Amino acid sequence: MPSPLLERLSRLATLHDLLAQALAQGLPGRESDELQEAMGCERKALYRHAQDLRELGAPVEYDEGLRRWRYAQVWNPPVPWTWTVDGALALRLSMDYLLDPQLEYDLREVVAVPSDLSLRENNQTLPRLTARFSKSILPHLSIAIREHRVLRFEYRKANGESSVREVCPHSVFEWNGMPYLQATEKTDSGNGVKRFAFSRIAKPQALDEAFKAPARKKLPTCLGAFCAQVFTAELVADAQQASYVLERRWHPDQTMRELANGAVAFTLPFGDYDEAARWIVGQGPGIRPTAPRQLVGAWRKMVRQLALQAGV
Repeated sequence: MPSPLLERLSRLATLHDLLAQALAQGLPGRESDELQEAMGCERKALYRHAQDLRELGAPVEYDEGLRRWRYAQVWNPPVPWTWTVDGALALRLSMDYLLDPQLEYDLREVVAVPSDLSLRENNQTLPRLTARFSKSILPHLSIAIREHRVLRFEYRKANGESSVREVCPHSVFEWNGMPYLQATEKTDSGNGVKRFAFSRIAKPQALDEAFKAPARKKLPTCLGAFCAQVFTAELVADAQQASYVLERRWHPDQTMRELANGAVAFTLPFGDYDEAARWIVGQGPGIRPTAPRQLVGAWRKMVRQLALQAGV
């Protein structure tokens, strides 16, 4: 027989889990019969355990009209039972759920996300994925990343060429609405990280071969789909575009400095000069690169090409 203490803790955890999940899912609460069945106790014990949670600081309420138990607000216990997350963390977790359906299943009894961040098709609070790719590849990618297993797949380049790749997958990266797989080639001794667009991956298979995952801090962090050689782009936004830049943070390593003439100098990490040039042009007039020279050259070439297309 379980000890009285273990039985009490188990019932408290069950009661908290059900009330936290009801709040996160937007439900009006839980009926006494439902709670008693899940906890394996009588009504008197249910009231006693509800009081135990209140003494821990839980906002437990009983609605006489609805005859349901509920949490008045988000609350997490002093021990890790089910954690309810909100705000920016919940948004990022919802994005991870969107990219990796298996993750939501794995965390179903650990983390509860508020209902207004649930993965509904018309939910405008989630980052918008514009990419078109087969959702059938996600479970295979998820297993390979989670279990640190070598992943084999067919990959189609932009020019239409296809090849079979074997990589060590590390994480998922999203850029401009497109999810990418961050991975290193299995045969690459230099551990150069590459990004593979989901839309160009076909027939993925997680192999039995395992690999040692690198420390997260060793993975490149930069804007764009390319990350082979990360560099720092130095940019200037004129006075008219200064407020646009000052209110945005495109990357954690971004730096900004206000200039005397009202302009703003800022830096961002990129992994490809042409891609960085396209991003700068996409911000519209008023933002230009000042260094490195390869980026300035790529940007000027792109501006000239656009001018020729416009007949200027």
